[in-house]
Amino acid sequence: MRQNITIMATTALLLSTALLCCSDSNKEEDPEVTPTHPVVVPANAVKIPAIGNVYVTSEESSKPNYEERESAIMTSNGDIMNWNNPETVLSFYFKTSSAGELTLWVNGTAGSAGSSSKIKVTVNGTSHEVELKGGNTTYYEAGNFNISAPGYTRVDIQGLTKSGANFGDIDGIAVAGAATQGEMHYSTYDQTADAYWSRRGPSVHMNYTLPAKNVEYFYNEVTVPEGNDVNGTYFMLTGFGEGYMGIQSIADGNGGNSTYRVLFSVWSPYETDNPGDIPENMDVKILAKGDGVTAQNFGNEGSGKQSFMSYPWEAGKTYRTLVRVRPDGKGNTVYTGYFGDEKGEWHLLSQLQRPQTDTWYTRPHSFLECFNPAQSFKPRSVVFGNQWVRDNNGNWYEVTESTFTCDNTGAKGIRTDFNGGVKDNCFYLQNCGFVNETTPYGSKFKREAHGTAPVIDFEALDKLVK
Repeated sequence: MRQNITIMATTALLLSTALLCCSDSNKEEDPEVTPTHPVVVPANAVKIPAIGNVYVTSEESSKPNYEERESAIMTSNGDIMNWNNPETVLSFYFKTSSAGELTLWVNGTAGSAGSSSKIKVTVNGTSHEVELKGGNTTYYEAGNFNISAPGYTRVDIQGLTKSGANFGDIDGIAVAGAATQGEMHYSTYDQTADAYWSRRGPSVHMNYTLPAKNVEYFYNEVTVPEGNDVNGTYFMLTGFGEGYMGIQSIADGNGGNSTYRVLFSVWSPYETDNPGDIPENMDVKILAKGDGVTAQNFGNEGSGKQSFMSYPWEAGKTYRTLVRVRPDGKGNTVYTGYFGDEKGEWHLLSQLQRPQTDTWYTRPHSFLECFNPAQSFKPRSVVFGNQWVRDNNGNWYEVTESTFTCDNTGAKGIRTDFNGGVKDNCFYLQNCGFVNETTPYGSKFKREAHGTAPVIDFEALDKLVK
């Protein structure tokens, strides 16, 4: 779907550093006046499209229920449109493996013929003003910069003045110079059809190693570090071969109109993105659901049944999940999801029956996913601790080994802002934010055993299933 980009550039120009994350902590210098008439960029320049690589990073992007289309970007792919607010900052991100000089060009237009606009381009606190003309899209030189260390570079563009309704349309940027030598990572023009996925950022997973037993229950604990409950994040604790369970942050977690959910889902054995296409004999059945839980069909990522409830979970506190997977001896498998709150109480999400399935618990895993493309320029992380499984004879086994993987956005090098491992004797995952740390795909990790199995009243849990 995507491919790693290796671009060798031999031109040496000018530049400044680029370790980035989501905020510009450098003091901005006074803008320099740069010749900005339309130019032809060098043949070895690296051309980076807006689609797949640009984000609104100014203050409006942190407001509850923020919609990118209201401030210059089409969320589905990052296409710049209706850019008319001078407070809006559009930020391009790309990663270099070299430091050194950099020359940058903006490919854009001020709109209809006869119109004009002035924009400001900033890299690591150094700014240059660029004057765009209306008419056909063309390249304008935005000046020279210096990148002092390899890693992600952030290029901010902000509108200053305009004669028309909008500051214009930006198709992309081009860069050349010593800093572009070696590998570079970004979404290319050839990959614009998949820009939605690159803008969401890489999803990362911990895949746990099971004992050679008929595993019936999988237990896991989660803590979202303070400040990491970013809008549009799924902290999935307890995945299995046919579904998953975890907690989500749906809106901004800074006191706005936030929705925090617990989710438990099982896919149908019939492969389709439209739940209406599932034959009756392959439809997942809802056997039971807890108080305050919604259970319904879902689609667009495979189809099946999902159950969820609103719960005001908080960053910094630890929560638990327990999932039971047991074949019923009639050609079906029954899945039951429980959520443990910070008070020690268990809540039933649902009990779901998957037809044409005869299995115990398989493929235990956790993952961290950004499902809101507008928010993937913000980093988030999660900690998973104290994993245990219980077999069908009632024996507990501690789970201490895992393997790190990521999706195609990370595996193919479109973005490399992801890592995971063991910290404070817990497994952790981190993604997005254009951080420079990267964990190799397939890395193995092991934590020390605690040796004390969770104490769970299974008879009380059974009574929750009405």
